Amino acid sequence: MRFPLLLALLLPLPAAAQLVAPLTLPDGRIACTQGKTGVGRVTAWEAVPEPTAPGGWALTETAGDATDLRFALCISEQTVARDVDATLRFKAVGGTHSRAAGLVLRAQSANDYYVVRADALEGSVRLYRMARGRRAQIAAGNVEVTSDEWHTLRVILKGNDFAVLLDDALLFKATDASLPQPGTVGVWSQADSRILFGSLLVAPPS
Repeated sequence: MRFPLLLALLLPLPAAAQLVAPLTLPDGRIACTQGKTGVGRVTAWEAVPEPTAPGGWALTETAGDATDLRFALCISEQTVARDVDATLRFKAVGGTHSRAAGLVLRAQSANDYYVVRADALEGSVRLYRMARGRRAQIAAGNVEVTSDEWHTLRVILKGNDFAVLLDDALLFKATDASLPQPGTVGVWSQADSRILFGSLLVAPPS
């Protein structure tokens, strides 16, 4: 599976301007493109009513497959960027093997991207490079990620430099030069994670 990379380009915007990378539509349909990295069941993304989410809908993956190397994707093909300041609002509500919410950046395909993931069971936020379907960790930070509460995962990516924040607190900075080209953004979950994805906002980094 490959994602078209020229549907839209995130052009320079006024300071503090943000664009919505659509995950759901006002009528409850899914607005992103489903995909998967790794093995296990096909993905089963659904839009579910959620009064505390923007627009009243949240996106969640419901297959419940506990296969460790199964990573479900939903990619916003409308949003293509190299440098980005992206904020994902999520709530971890279930999962016995994993409760991991991920933010995908610079995706070239379902096997080639960066992902920053927060895991409520493990208590960590990690930055990975996914290349040819294999994960390589770039950086990580230990932090409490409470279940059943909304959190914001923010990633500022400029050139080769990353800054990763959870709930407005800086966790770590990192550098990686292995994926320099623009790509799409999206959301990601692991194994049987049950995550409510409320919104994904993107802007150029300042």
